[in-house]
Amino acid sequence: MFDYRRVALSLYKTLLNTLPLKNYIIFESFPDFSDNTKAVFDEMLNRGYNKKYKLIWITRKNIKINKKIKNVNSIYRWNHSLFYHLKRTYFLSRARLVITCNIFLKKYSERQIHFHLSHGAAIKNCSEHYSYPDTINKALCISDYLAETDSVSINFPKERLVPLGYPRNDDLFKNIDIKSLFNNNFNKIVYWMPTFRQYKGFGDINIYSDISIPIIYKSEAAKTVNEGAKANNVLIVVKPHHSQDISQITQLNLSNIIFINDEFFSKNKITNYQFLGNCDALLTDYSSVYYDYLLCDKPIGLCWEDYDIYNKNVGFAVDMDTVMEGGEKIYTTEDLCSFISHVANGEDVLKEQRNELCSLLHKYKDNQSSKRVVDYIEKNYLK
Repeated sequence: MFDYRRVALSLYKTLLNTLPLKNYIIFESFPDFSDNTKAVFDEMLNRGYNKKYKLIWITRKNIKINKKIKNVNSIYRWNHSLFYHLKRTYFLSRARLVITCNIFLKKYSERQIHFHLSHGAAIKNCSEHYSYPDTINKALCISDYLAETDSVSINFPKERLVPLGYPRNDDLFKNIDIKSLFNNNFNKIVYWMPTFRQYKGFGDINIYSDISIPIIYKSEAAKTVNEGAKANNVLIVVKPHHSQDISQITQLNLSNIIFINDEFFSKNKITNYQFLGNCDALLTDYSSVYYDYLLCDKPIGLCWEDYDIYNKNVGFAVDMDTVMEGGEKIYTTEDLCSFISHVANGEDVLKEQRNELCSLLHKYKDNQSSKRVVDYIEKNYLK
């Protein structure tokens, strides 16, 4: 049967591509209104971009923008009605600039500029199953040193990577009182951001390790760590990867280990990185948050329990012995309790190594990345 709708849409796209680009800027992030894209968006608002440009968010949830903000709109990505399809296609094909940090929105015309802000520098080896499309004009990185490994990991030309720093990292430098967000008066707060180990996406489950969260995936170990944190008056706040199933652990109802998700930040009107920057230490593993937290000059613990398994199943893009020596390696319950004790007592055992690595891995160590990115965009694309 002849597909009239498909032919009509094809003609519609062809017609739109003959028209001049308009002063539209498209934004995308995951979650909606977050991460590097949100920081760039806020900087553009501060500069009054919405007086000259229409700023349009492509969102995963049907979220309405504050109508008091002039020339800022959102388009729900998953509404498949003909009207919304035509609307999305119209704005995406007429936009002068597309700014993303998670998915790669389709580029309708070679005249458009697609600037990808990334959501983390390479640690894991993604080269066999992850590539930046060639339609991206420029992508962000944090240093010349990491541009080499980023380029290989994402299959993208090194000369199209620009080391301006991640805009979201500006939030690491904002002082806020996070202890007031919790009922107890804890002495220290450790933020735990583990990477995914069983990734659920598009109906498939990819298993990179047979544990959910290192150490505390075993109930008795979780209880032991909780007691260690309680004895030191330390709160451990865990933000699991959104694709990770941790239901077995959360059922334990531990006093000094709590779990949060993105709703925690929206509820408290703060960003993930504002919270991160004001914690006393970071627990992570093979996540690029390690790079970002180096800017905070605070202790880092690296949960290395399944390092060999993860290395076999995924592999790494960097020399782990060199790049990751700024974090205390944690293999056992005792190691984790020792790290908690170090944090509680102010013992920063790897401060010197962290500072050396920070200078190597970050071209800039300030809170001006949003400004640099928008300056770059202004100079090169929005003259």
